[in-house]
Amino acid sequence: MAARSATTKKAARSASGIIRGLNKGHKTTMRQAKVSHNARLALPKKRLRAVKTIIHDLVGLTPLEKRVQEMLRVGKEKRALKLCKKRLGNMTAAKKTRVRVEDLMRTAAQKKK
Repeated sequence: MAARSATTKKAARSASGIIRGLNKGHKTTMRQAKVSHNARLALPKKRLRAVKTIIHDLVGLTPLEKRVQEMLRVGKEKRALKLCKKRLGNMTAAKKTRVRVEDLMRTAAQKKK
């Protein structure tokens, strides 16, 4: 990581046109970097989100979500999180899944009233 911070510091300094010293080097104008392909892939997609919600409405809960829902009904929030983490691979996705199932349970309870 030391090399990365050194390059950002060097890029932040502007060259003075002098041969020696801290700001040595030819004067140049900084150009705007293009947006990388990976950054564009990470953007949220409206159509994909709409398709996923339609499929979720038609098909219902996944087996993992059903099991998490049962654990949450019993009151085992931590165990549900551990199960999600084991199946999904990382903690962020596990927390999102647990929160989504909690929200589904909450909305279902409000519809009954």
